[in-house]
Amino acid sequence: MSGPSGMEIGSALDEMSADRRDFRAAGAGAIQEIVRISFSNSSPKIQLDDVVSRRAIAGEGRGTILVLRDLQCLSPDDLFALEGAIRQWVATSTRCVCTVTLPVPRASRAAFAAVLGRLRQGGPVRHVNLRPLSPSRLDAVITAETEARPEPALVAWVRSLTRGWPAAVRAVLRAARDRGVIRVVDRHAHLVGGGSYPGPSTLDELVLPLCERHGAAWEAAKAVAVLGPLGEAVPRLTAEALAVTEREARGLLDGLVETGVLRYRGSDAVWEYRLPLAGAAVRAALGPYERRNLARIAVSALWRGAARCADFSYAPEQLAAVGGMVDHERAKAELLSAVERLALHNPDSMYDDHRAVRWLRAAASLTSDPVERPRLLLEYAKICLAQGRAEEVLNSLRLVLRTYRAQLRPDQLLDVHFAWLASLYQLGEVAALERIADDGTLEQPARNGPLERAIIRACALLLLGRWREVRDLLGAVRRDDRSGLAEYRAEFLSTTAESWLGPRYGSDPAATLPARHRAGEATATEVHSRVGELLTLGEIGRAEQLLTDTGRIPVQLGLPSRMLIAFHQGRPDMAMDLARRSAVIGVHSCDAVQSAMYHHAAVLLLSSGRVTRASELLALARARRPMLPHLLASAEALCELVRGEAGQARSVLRAAVRRAESDGVVAGTELLWLRVADVAMSVGRPELLKECLAKAGTAARVLGTERAEMARLVLHAAVHTDRGAGEAARRLAQWRQQPLEESAVLCHLIRYGMGDPAMLRDTYALLGELDALMPRFWLRPLMRAHGVPVPGRQATAEENERLLAVLVSEGLTNRQIAKTLRTSEKSVEGRLSRLFARTGHGSRVELAMAMLTGRLRL
Repeated sequence: MSGPSGMEIGSALDEMSADRRDFRAAGAGAIQEIVRISFSNSSPKIQLDDVVSRRAIAGEGRGTILVLRDLQCLSPDDLFALEGAIRQWVATSTRCVCTVTLPVPRASRAAFAAVLGRLRQGGPVRHVNLRPLSPSRLDAVITAETEARPEPALVAWVRSLTRGWPAAVRAVLRAARDRGVIRVVDRHAHLVGGGSYPGPSTLDELVLPLCERHGAAWEAAKAVAVLGPLGEAVPRLTAEALAVTEREARGLLDGLVETGVLRYRGSDAVWEYRLPLAGAAVRAALGPYERRNLARIAVSALWRGAARCADFSYAPEQLAAVGGMVDHERAKAELLSAVERLALHNPDSMYDDHRAVRWLRAAASLTSDPVERPRLLLEYAKICLAQGRAEEVLNSLRLVLRTYRAQLRPDQLLDVHFAWLASLYQLGEVAALERIADDGTLEQPARNGPLERAIIRACALLLLGRWREVRDLLGAVRRDDRSGLAEYRAEFLSTTAESWLGPRYGSDPAATLPARHRAGEATATEVHSRVGELLTLGEIGRAEQLLTDTGRIPVQLGLPSRMLIAFHQGRPDMAMDLARRSAVIGVHSCDAVQSAMYHHAAVLLLSSGRVTRASELLALARARRPMLPHLLASAEALCELVRGEAGQARSVLRAAVRRAESDGVVAGTELLWLRVADVAMSVGRPELLKECLAKAGTAARVLGTERAEMARLVLHAAVHTDRGAGEAARRLAQWRQQPLEESAVLCHLIRYGMGDPAMLRDTYALLGELDALMPRFWLRPLMRAHGVPVPGRQATAEENERLLAVLVSEGLTNRQIAKTLRTSEKSVEGRLSRLFARTGHGSRVELAMAMLTGRLRL
């Protein structure tokens, strides 16, 4: 058995030992004994145990397996001796498993080929060469290890480190999981932490064989771990790093190639580790000075034109590592330029690429300018905040306040305070936020004036969801302010609170925003905040117009806002991907926009039959103290309705209504009252719809949004049997051009008896475009009852089967599936039997895993 590393061969041997049937398959019969001998450190001739050898020849030790490791370490004479021994064992019951780590050294390569060729011709030897995993097998292994479907970025990262070698893959996944580099949301495994090396402790076996080599070879291996991408300059730069001649350095590199540690890629003159994971492990083993010195050598070579590298991120990575060992001004300028380039070509990098954070932090450390350094530290803190790295935010802001407070402009100081509070919110530090909401001071000495403290208090109250207190506090602040500074901040905070409470004076804070933005009075942060509020209220048209008027684009928004845009535009797959990415980043918080995001994500999951996943996502959101909890309650009630638990749905909604009324929140309550009406119809209480209409009418009047008006029209049509109102709701839904919303409006109208054959056909077709399995399943009986033919009999049967498979993969019992599908348990048992027979999966677990990995596509 041959392979690229001891790790792979050792793993294969362990698997064979764990299941001795693999040995019996090799013809060993009943196994009595396994004898292991390694030649990795042997010096003389063949070191086989004499007793074992005599037993093998005499045939006394029936069922003996010899495991001979590291045959590549044998000399030609030893190989010839081994050949003779093997020929003596052929007539016995002894079997042998030999391992060879490739490449075979040049000195014994010819002898090895000759011996192996003769033995293969004679029949005693079967050669198994280990292979890396195919892309589909790699996906399957990651799925099995994480019990989740891996996202493409995770798969690409694992492959880049391991080249698909199975043992390396499993080692990386174990280490990554232990260090929190992999996070699972909605049964999707995501890479977090920017794809950093997963940790040396469990991967020491990659480094130790190199450490045990001759000292100079180990030093050369460390140099190549950093300098390798610099191509033809590597031997010269390695010589500089090791203080040897270039010829000596080239000899050391050739030795590492000979032993299989490195390979030289002639097409682009790159020296690289055969297993990139080993290179990452060696880099992690470098001491601080070693790492800085090698980075200095690399940067100096690049700056004087003595080396080149095609990877644009290589130079800034070395600049971030070099510290103060090169020209500060040039290093800082190049780092800032790299950050700008990263943001320009990959806006998502601000959310999940940690290179921007490293480069900006390094740039800030290279300047002592009392104006520039706090500005860079604040910018660094903002990017950390976007990536959910709240602890780093606080550390940066503490440095700013401790060292540069006197140099901060008033607006920068408030930015520091706002970022500080936002990081506390991300960390779930509710007690700290409540204290600040009471006294307006951070953990630094209280040197803020009364006006500044009031603004800080208002921000803390906003993050705690105490909207009324925000509005009352800021009303007094705005009356007392004479500086103009607080007016801008107070306006921003108070209008945010009013977005959820309902504006007092019917004003539209977004109306003047484009002009203020052009005049430099409104920041991009304020624009993005207003866009998020509009999207949360369902006003996608106004949100898109605001982006256009201010010259912003959707990709510059936060992930929750982008998810809402994708949702409203009828792109469910993109919406779910963005929702999961946002959930991975924000592990302790759930602001208003995120509350809407989780609500709509749960609705999407429910429409496709993923009931358990929807409940898990809502539980995750609720654990993060949502600012608009009634939005989550609306989706949670829908979960219960899908399960056939109308009573539980009613209890959830009662509590949500009480909470919303207690908080004075109006935003999103139109969705809540629509859901209350759904439950009322489910339990046979249509008289309750009058209250729902009154409440939805109040929301429509206070909010003045199209979505609230649409909800009012739907409920008006239901209560007064007013087909005109139903048609008006339908026209408004069509005009808004939001497929998911339009399908929901049509389903409501049908549920309330406002449907006609044309509406049933249109709704069914629209739901099909959205792959909404569950609503289509419920709609089919209504279509038949109204004499509307359901198109595609075979397609319908296949869709029913797919929905059943989804419900099984969600872990639902037969009884739960029966309640969800509004049928009997006996019917479910029959359908499941047919499904298992057709797919060839004998159990629910097998079926669920096949669905998870994508091997079963119905």
